[in-house]
Amino acid sequence: MDIYEVELCRRGRWEQQDPRFVAAEDADEAACKVTKERLHSEGERRKVRLRVRRLGNGSPPPKLFCAA
Repeated sequence: MDIYEVELCRRGRWEQQDPRFVAAEDADEAACKVTKERLHSEGERRKVRLRVRRLGNGSPPPKLFCAA
C-alpha cells in the first residue's frame, strides 16, 4: 500500500489547502475511498473533480478523475 494525496476541484479551482491523505493500492482505490463512488480517469477535462498523487520519491504525475 502507498499513501495518496487527493485534491478536490470546486468551482474550477483545486482545493490545495484541504488535501486528503489515504492509504490505497492504487490511485483508483484512493479516489473511491475519498468520494465513496466509482470515478473514471477518462472523460472531458471540464468534468474533472479529483486529482490523485502518490506520495514519495519517483512518483508518477497526478491522475485526474471525473464523475461517472
